[in-house]
Amino acid sequence: MQEAFQHCLQFFQKIHKLKPESIAAILSILSQKNFAKKEFLVKQGDISTELYFVYSGCVREYFEDSNANEVNTWFGFENSIAVSTYSFFSQKPSLTNIQATENLKTVVIKHEDLQKLFDQFHDIERLGRLIVEQYLVQIEEIKVILQTLSARERYEYIITYKPEFIQRIPLKHLASFLGIQLETLSRVRSQK
Repeated sequence: MQEAFQHCLQFFQKIHKLKPESIAAILSILSQKNFAKKEFLVKQGDISTELYFVYSGCVREYFEDSNANEVNTWFGFENSIAVSTYSFFSQKPSLTNIQATENLKTVVIKHEDLQKLFDQFHDIERLGRLIVEQYLVQIEEIKVILQTLSARERYEYIITYKPEFIQRIPLKHLASFLGIQLETLSRVRSQK
């Protein structure tokens, strides 16, 4: 068994203990894909048919606004699940891009395979629900922070609770994520 698959299973098991037959079923559908820095996992407008467990590297989710500006909405590191949620679950064109910001190693689960496992195994379906719940909690937390805190407070929140963002994300992407201009971010950083 590949190390990446084992790592992915350990991640799942921490969220919800799976039965041996469920583990065997998951292992039967896993594959591995590597992406070079700047390579796309999903492009805006395409239908997302794969879910990616990040084994190593960093990925970002973003969309282009009406002025062709990139608006970063999410970053994922090791032990994250990278997926165009809207597209993957609705099987409609993606509203966002997902792009590697570092060389990336992933474990892949195809939409069709996952749906079959959800139908066959109650514990896998429960695992999926628990992962979605965690994701929704994170989304709401970030949404409230970005809407209620000043630029300085947003940056301080990132330093305190998500230091890997400062270490691994280019400043232009971080500024976009925080909803501030790059110049404002530079000014806030210099005041530290």
